[in-house]
Amino acid sequence: MKRLKKSCLSSMRSFDFHDFLNKLYAYLKKAGQVVCAFVDEFASRLNHLWSDRARQRTKIEALWKKNLARAKAEWETTKNLYRAKHRTGPKALTRDEEVAILRREVKNHRFVYPLIGGFALSVIALAVFAYYANQLHVHNPDGREIMINVQPGTPAGRIPSLLKAQGVEVNSLFFRLSLRLTGADRNLKTGYYKIDPNETVLQLTERLAQGDAVLLSWRIADGSTYWEVLKTLNATDGLKHDSAQMSADAILLAIGAKEKHLEGLFAPDTYHFHAGVSDLEILKAAYEHQQAILTYEWSNRGKNCVVKSPYEALILASIVEREVARSEDRFIVAGIFSNRLRIKMPLQTDPSVIYGEGENFEGRLRRKHLDRNTPYNTYRFVGLPPTPIGNPTQESIHAVMHPAKTDYLYFINKENGDLVASKTLQEHNRAVNRYIRNSGK
Repeated sequence: MKRLKKSCLSSMRSFDFHDFLNKLYAYLKKAGQVVCAFVDEFASRLNHLWSDRARQRTKIEALWKKNLARAKAEWETTKNLYRAKHRTGPKALTRDEEVAILRREVKNHRFVYPLIGGFALSVIALAVFAYYANQLHVHNPDGREIMINVQPGTPAGRIPSLLKAQGVEVNSLFFRLSLRLTGADRNLKTGYYKIDPNETVLQLTERLAQGDAVLLSWRIADGSTYWEVLKTLNATDGLKHDSAQMSADAILLAIGAKEKHLEGLFAPDTYHFHAGVSDLEILKAAYEHQQAILTYEWSNRGKNCVVKSPYEALILASIVEREVARSEDRFIVAGIFSNRLRIKMPLQTDPSVIYGEGENFEGRLRRKHLDRNTPYNTYRFVGLPPTPIGNPTQESIHAVMHPAKTDYLYFINKENGDLVASKTLQEHNRAVNRYIRNSGK
């Protein structure tokens, strides 16, 4: 007993009453902020949901006027009853008599105050619960980017488990209530959603309802072939890979293309999309983008343009795309190829020969490749190959429609990318010996 008494006395001496008051004040201050935040957010939600606030306000005003009139009528009735009971004539009540009646009425309704106090406490408790339930409790010690994938057909009630799998804890009951409040339970949008640790549950569910998901991206490289395009597309996550098992003819039909070959039909660019979209939609967008470019450039082509159709322009532009090392050389190279087409001279372009070898080309052009009789061997026939040899950019298409006026018929690219153009075969051979065979500068 003595030890217990001594320990209690020591605990009382060590108790800091001033510190206790500071902590109590901080807690009450935080609780007040919680209530204010909840009331503000709840009010904003009500304003968002009730678009007919004017009609509601009119109803409330009418009800208030009706209740006020009823209260006045009841007060007059009470005064008349008192006058009939205590007075014999129509003499008006004095102020003290009216105050006495009012006090008696309040005393008869004294049970109202406990109800009001209980209601206030309930509101405060609900506000505190809502504040903490509205927070995202993120456990992310690595600091990595947190993202959830809402796939097509995912029920709204499964979102908390998806969040938990990524280390984000939420109150399931409040989360379901917020889904209903924001409408996400009926209109859940699919996609990848990035989780911000600073946002609330209501903000997250509102994004789920609005489809404010992260846009994924995929790029078609400049000059890439159609099989390279399909390969990178099939390797892109977040898409429905409907084209993976389709033939080239089926893909042409699916994207609405009138051409007979896929090559050159897709505009090199970066395409953004939401998760779950079919890859055919992206291919169709790339095809329509390329068609729009062709239509615009063809309608504004220059007078010295030698190609006879937009598709021929697409073929020649794909060759220019693969031949130039620097963007500013597109016009001069387009002018050289245009000169060759004009005088019916073979184009003699290596990229076209390489394309004719197909996907399995080992990477080095040899004499045997130049001797093969393929439709893409521009050393053995005059004119353009039957199809494009890649997907050209708008810059190359524009250059073909506006080729430079020049007398050059030959060119080579030095190791540093510089273009060396020649008018005669002798000049061209000297340039080859100097800059390629002997690696001159």
